[in-house]
Amino acid sequence: MSQHLHLDPFAGIAGDMFIGACVDLGVSLDDLAAALAPLAFDRPYELSAEPTMRQGIAGIDFRVIVDDPALGADDHHHHHHHTHYHDIVAMVDALDAGARAKQRARAIVDKLAAAEAAVHGIAVERVHFHEVGAVDSIVDMLGAAVALELLDVGTLSSGPLPIGSGFVRCAHGMMPLPAPATAELLKDVSTVGVDRQVETVTPTGAAIVAALADEVGPQPAMTIGAVGYGAGDRDDPDTPNLLRVMIGQRDG
Repeated sequence: MSQHLHLDPFAGIAGDMFIGACVDLGVSLDDLAAALAPLAFDRPYELSAEPTMRQGIAGIDFRVIVDDPALGADDHHHHHHHTHYHDIVAMVDALDAGARAKQRARAIVDKLAAAEAAVHGIAVERVHFHEVGAVDSIVDMLGAAVALELLDVGTLSSGPLPIGSGFVRCAHGMMPLPAPATAELLKDVSTVGVDRQVETVTPTGAAIVAALADEVGPQPAMTIGAVGYGAGDRDDPDTPNLLRVMIGQRDG
């Protein structure tokens, strides 16, 4: 029987945090790498998942290590590598994964592409993923869908997403938080403002929830079988920078 996954984004969500939490639940890094192996990137990369601590809570720090450090930064705000929408769609088709994983990966990519198109006032087909097109970002999007398949997740829910404020520097200059693409993705998603001057929800994190969550709100009635934690890059002094996920069976 397929399982239910509930996300508890008390500190926020990013693609790498999501995959780290899934690894903490038991996803094999080797299995994840095998599913992603057919992807045609112009730079070699490797996956890393290391135990870490955030405010005394153990979690997994998942990273995509690219040979070019300029393309290895997380959260999609420092990239100048251009990848077109159709390139990423082709990568989805190339995944060594089942139909459900490919459908989920395509849903995430399509959500993000539509948000970028709306922000920049262009057609989806003309979207250049200069900020979300680098190797690590693509792996985050497609890897999230693969991780769900490896866990045999049938349904997914999420708590409301906490939204920080302030500004972040990206390829277009200084952008307000949430980033414009993130704000677009959060339409029809339950959110709550938090008094934190940091990016708590990244575009890939928002896309995962917007594309795949069947419901956003309180945790549904479920019998929890395991709990996992995925770590964000920052080690914040006031909040454990972790995404908590709970997997199990829906009650009733």
